[in-house]
Amino acid sequence: MKSKIVECVPNFSEGQNQEVINAISEAIRSTEGVSLLDVDPGPSTNRTVYTFVGNPDAVIEGALNAARVAYKLIDMSKHKGEHPRLGALDVCPFIPVQGVEMEECIFCARKFAEKLSVELKVPVYLYGYASDQEYRKTVPQIRVGEYEGILEK
Repeated sequence: MKSKIVECVPNFSEGQNQEVINAISEAIRSTEGVSLLDVDPGPSTNRTVYTFVGNPDAVIEGALNAARVAYKLIDMSKHKGEHPRLGALDVCPFIPVQGVEMEECIFCARKFAEKLSVELKVPVYLYGYASDQEYRKTVPQIRVGEYEGILEK
């Protein structure tokens, strides 16, 4: 039986401050059962895309660890960048790689969202296959109004 591998590709709203980028990288890297594959900062967009893989539970924990660090270190009231964004953690897709179907990735997204919203008391919007609401299926639908318009959602 093949081991289960899920890929997670969170986008964080920081692409300039190397200390913050490194702290988020370390939060992922230090999570047991995950391998950080890539860190791609974009200074003009002021966001960094991280790519890591592991078993489903480890990937959820890695995403939570990264989000906890971002919550502490990224001040969205001061964030500026060329790319639309909704929060310190803008998107966090879970992608099936090996021995996993999309249904399990949907479960990962929902479990991650629930844990994140309860622990950090932040709004979380599911999109794509994980969303039950048609008007929140695409990222552009969710990003309408961006971070500054979050209270109107």
